[in-house]
Parts: sequence; C-alpha cells; structure tokens
Amino acid sequence: MDTQTFGGWYVLKTKPRQEDRALENLNRQGFKCFGPKLNVERIVRGKRSLRTEPLFPGYVFVQSDELAEQFYKLRSTYGVHSLVRFGDRIPKLPQSWIDTFKGKDALAETRAPKIGDQVEVNEGPFKGFMAKVIGLDGESRCFVLLEWMQKEVKASLSYNELRLH
Repeated sequence: MDTQTFGGWYVLKTKPRQEDRALENLNRQGFKCFGPKLNVERIVRGKRSLRTEPLFPGYVFVQSDELAEQFYKLRSTYGVHSLVRFGDRIPKLPQSWIDTFKGKDALAETRAPKIGDQVEVNEGPFKGFMAKVIGLDGESRCFVLLEWMQKEVKASLSYNELRLH
C-alpha cells in the first residue's frame, strides 16, 4: 500500500444496491462517511413516482486518518466490497470536492418529462432541435414530436438525450 495515501477521504465500492447498509455499518464503527443522494422522478408501470437514489450508485465516501490501520476493517464492513484503488495506489479525494457535495443540503432533483413539456434535444442527429413530448415509453424513454424538413416527425428518445425548457 502506498504511504502517501494516509489521511483524507477515500472511495469505497459497495456490494450491489447496499450503499445504505455500508453507510450504516461504517457509522456504527465510528467512521465519518457519506453517500450523496438524488431525488429522481421515475415512471414505473406507467405511474410517476419520486425515489431517492444514490448519486454514485455502488460507491460511498469515507474519511480515515489512519488508512493503513483501518484498511481491513473498512474492507470487511458489511455492505462494502472493496476500497477503490489503482494497482497499489489508493486515490485520495480533495476536501473541496467533498465539501461541494456536503454543502448541498437539499437533494438535487431530476424529473421525467411530462406529456406536453417542451424539450431540447441535446444529443444525437437531432441535437439542438426543439420538440414537444407527446407520450411516455417506459421508464427511460418518451415520444417527441419535432419539426424536420417542414414536417412533424415522431421520435422515441431517452430522457438523458433531452433537456427540459
């Protein structure tokens, strides 16, 4: 293990969908840790629901001043898979980066577009086009109507290809 990694914030890889379990067990052991969350509006089986999800699924952040002594304790915590490292090097996160996420008390929100919303396409061949949402297509896609070559064209796009206006 690289000795220049001692003291600071580190990234832990969690077991699948066990971020909360890892945070709870790290807190019980006295570690300072956090996992930023995000409120996300999803469409599940045709119904809208607001869920709180990890901003970085599969990862949590932990502060340790004695990483060499606590390495195995961290790694064997329930919910934790491993400490993120690159070969023998364990990267340390800058405090300013941590402060950026910790300073956001209110959870950021992303929402799925609704029928009738005006959106701008920000990826793909229709990048820059304005469109109107005319239907929802599952959890992550929607149908939009956009004008192309003086005709209205219906397209199915994913939510991350669109920006709400």
